[in-house]
Amino acid sequence: MLTFLQHDPSIPVDIQDTDFTRDLLGRYVCSTIDEAVNNGGRPFDVVVIGAGMFGAYAANRIYRKGADQNLRVLLLDAGGYLAPTHVQNMPHLGLNAPDTVLVTRNDQDRGARNGVWGIPWHSNEPFTGLAYCPGGRSLFWGGWAPRLMPADLAMWPNDVRAFLTATYPDVEREIGVQDKADYLSGPLNTALNAQLQAVASGTSAIMPDVTLDVVEEAPIAVQASAPGPGLFSFDKFSSGPLLLESIRDDIARRWTLNDNSRRRFFLVPRCHVIRLRNSGGKVTGIDLTYNGQFRSLSAPSNLSPDCQVVVAAGTIETTRLAIESFPVTRGAYSMGANFMAHLRTNLTVRVKRSALGLAAATTLEQGGAIVRGEIRNPDGSKRRYHVQVLASAEKGQNPEATMWTMVPDIDLLRNLLSNEDPDWVAIVFRGLGEMNGDRTAGPGGTTSFVNLTNASDPLQNDGMSARAWVNFTPTSNDRAAWVKLAAAAVELAKRLGKTAGDVEYLYNGGWQSAPPPDPFAVTKDQLGNTHHEAGTLWMGDDPSTSITDPTGKFHHISNAYVAGPALFPTVGSANPSLTGLALARLTSTAVVAALTPALSARSKSLYAGSLADWQMSGAGSFLQVYDILESVGGPGLLWYTRESFSDFVLELEWQYANRTDNSGVFIRVPNLNSSNPNDWTAAIDQSYEIQIDPRGYNSETAMENDPLRSTGAIYNVNAPIRTDVAKGPWQWNTFVIEAVGSRIKVTLNDVVVNDFTDPRPRSLRGHVALQNHHDGSKVQFRNIRIKAVVPGVTELPVARVA
Repeated sequence: MLTFLQHDPSIPVDIQDTDFTRDLLGRYVCSTIDEAVNNGGRPFDVVVIGAGMFGAYAANRIYRKGADQNLRVLLLDAGGYLAPTHVQNMPHLGLNAPDTVLVTRNDQDRGARNGVWGIPWHSNEPFTGLAYCPGGRSLFWGGWAPRLMPADLAMWPNDVRAFLTATYPDVEREIGVQDKADYLSGPLNTALNAQLQAVASGTSAIMPDVTLDVVEEAPIAVQASAPGPGLFSFDKFSSGPLLLESIRDDIARRWTLNDNSRRRFFLVPRCHVIRLRNSGGKVTGIDLTYNGQFRSLSAPSNLSPDCQVVVAAGTIETTRLAIESFPVTRGAYSMGANFMAHLRTNLTVRVKRSALGLAAATTLEQGGAIVRGEIRNPDGSKRRYHVQVLASAEKGQNPEATMWTMVPDIDLLRNLLSNEDPDWVAIVFRGLGEMNGDRTAGPGGTTSFVNLTNASDPLQNDGMSARAWVNFTPTSNDRAAWVKLAAAAVELAKRLGKTAGDVEYLYNGGWQSAPPPDPFAVTKDQLGNTHHEAGTLWMGDDPSTSITDPTGKFHHISNAYVAGPALFPTVGSANPSLTGLALARLTSTAVVAALTPALSARSKSLYAGSLADWQMSGAGSFLQVYDILESVGGPGLLWYTRESFSDFVLELEWQYANRTDNSGVFIRVPNLNSSNPNDWTAAIDQSYEIQIDPRGYNSETAMENDPLRSTGAIYNVNAPIRTDVAKGPWQWNTFVIEAVGSRIKVTLNDVVVNDFTDPRPRSLRGHVALQNHHDGSKVQFRNIRIKAVVPGVTELPVARVA
């Protein structure tokens, strides 16, 4: 085995080398903890803990939606970088999830398995665990992404149900689910769906206590065709490409001269978060280990005073972190209760092609469908179930063997396509049944829950904190439903046959003509290998009976949120991926909104001696002289990054040194880059410049007194009505710039010099910026203040001290 690569910190390297590999991806996507937090930049506005499916997705959304405020986002993951995309989008690497393992104490923990898989908790049930790498389990998951149905959502908050209904289509399109026939199509897929539809239309009951509601094409998160001309397909979804694209976008926009201080988005791997420190119901610090060494982040040095934290480390680890950091202390409805997964079964059969109405095969065919319904419990209550159906005409006993395959070679493809069975179609019926959640569960109870192990026992902690204890105990209703689910899958398969011998069942090592005598014993899965853990930090409107609010924020912590299925009030029967991603959108929007300055009709200063909230785009800079900013070099723009404005009144003072000086005040400026000298030029045609030029010089004609370029002009858009108002060199002038809708009004030294309504407005929202026009031009600014124009609201008087 090679030792872990750790280069000498005194020797700078660009891309690290092992004996085998140049780590281009790791170097170009990830940062060390010191590169992220000790670069001279502003403290982080958002920290996302866990870069798996939901954490990476949420961080990406926050980075994109927080652009107008220049929010800085720190994403921490306990594992190292592994792959940029789903493993099934690449040739076979052998990167597969391992089998489940029972871990009840530390000495049973086998450590990393299959490269990145580990089990950080203890449990009474075997688990596969977590994939410790950015992208997490989304690099490995199966891809089924069905919606939760109205019946699944009956106990969810009303606002969340409405949000999911409105948001599902966008997320489905993003992950490749919307066009279901895009990936699985052809005669076999058509025949399979038609036969299952016929079963559904023939009766509403598969068997006593099990109804069949709907049959749909398989909602698999794979987009095979291009989303538009000239674009690649999205392939099988994972959060890896989203994460890579956003980080590289940030680097392209912000990273100059090896300077990380302007960057907005950092991924730091090998960070294990131990606990969140809090005071007064607010997270104020984060304790973690980085490469095994203890580190701590805190406000205001690393974290902004209003920093928002999103915990997305998987349901069980997220729950451990919450209980370790800020437990809810009440008898019932406590953190870790309501723990759920799915009751799963796997039945494989083969059906004669003739029974499905198919002719002899000419090439390998595959198809899929989803069957949904309800199971009646012994006490009369109901629960949801669905059956995932995947079919393949391939010879053999595994219908999925070639379903998720990247084939790089034409001969391999021919071999694959020629491996069809001329007589049979193999079909897997994977049943997923809803589990009951007990919101009063906890230690000493008889239902499922998550809690902490004994931190004082060295066999139950990780050296710095307790591990999670996961107690899986299905209820009697759960067990009864599980048995019915297994029997229903057998009955569904049986109905695909037309005559005796049309269906054979795989058990006891081979194909059998009769169904298994005990379907539950033959087909049931372990509870810990579904990767569908959910519910322990469930959302709700009432803080006394739920842990988080409908946006995913903890009721009792003002700046901490959850992303992932831990938020689910009920688990339903659907795989949690689609709903978890949709909820991550809701939470991301709430996080950005919490950091968005409220509209205020009171003036506020944009510059008070610090440029921490400003950024230079283009060449040159601005010299800070106490409360004055002075242009140096150029051309470029110094833009206020922390907020964009729509309707506002901007007031500022300016003066120039010589008649040849030139500058301007830009409004409604788009987000600008800082990676090359021409980045600022996007503002010329996309925003508005209020001109400062004593000469009104037109460089194209080499003429002075051009009205469209004179002081008070809206540059190249509208000339001022007076050009005799500005004062001479080294005398302070006052601009009042009012922008309301498409109307822009400029008052210079108490005289209105421009009042223009743009019939085709360039932009109705954007940033404020100051121009440094050319090297040698010296223009100074001070007292830069802005206030929002809020309909019906006027500025409140400032209280005066007698």
